[in-house]
Amino acid sequence: MRRAKTAIVAAAGIAVLLLAGCGGTVAEPTADEQFAQAEELYFAYREATNGVLAVIDDGPWKVEGYGMTPSGAGCGDGWKFDLGRSTAIDPADVPARRTAVADHLVDAGFEVEGMDLGDEYSGSGDVIVREQGVYSLLMVTFVADGSVLVTATTPCTAGDRYALSDRLFGEKALPGQGYLPTEESPSDPLFFGITPGEPQFSSAG
Repeated sequence: MRRAKTAIVAAAGIAVLLLAGCGGTVAEPTADEQFAQAEELYFAYREATNGVLAVIDDGPWKVEGYGMTPSGAGCGDGWKFDLGRSTAIDPADVPARRTAVADHLVDAGFEVEGMDLGDEYSGSGDVIVREQGVYSLLMVTFVADGSVLVTATTPCTAGDRYALSDRLFGEKALPGQGYLPTEESPSDPLFFGITPGEPQFSSAG
């Protein structure tokens, strides 16, 4: 909970750097400014999201999208971060964990909404945060069989996503080739960027 609160406070300082809309335009930052902004945003949204993950399960969680690669989807000339994590819990724990996630987010200062599909035996239920703080969208989906999927997307930010990606990974280093984890726990240390030519993680799922 405290991590998420810290992330919201940090996001207040980042907010002036975010695009008013994904297609908006503001003065493009220098390379060093962009890297510093991206690092601040990255740690803020990862800390907030890891706080949510920890409420559900200690992990490790399967990485569906690591969350460090700048994406330009829907951002015009800007970029955003997005991630996906999945795991499975005891189906009997689904209602309590969903309530716990909603309570955690509310305590952290977010307004949450929910969505239910199907019935309690074969359906799913979502806890959702839209366009608040470090999130353009946070969606936590609990399926009746115990499957859980968490997706998180930051607001669009001004800057060159290709230059930022090169700064993070090197011109020839490709995320997913042993450079980024395929599984991760909420308590694992966070890092930003990699050393090209020195993969740290197994690419085997």
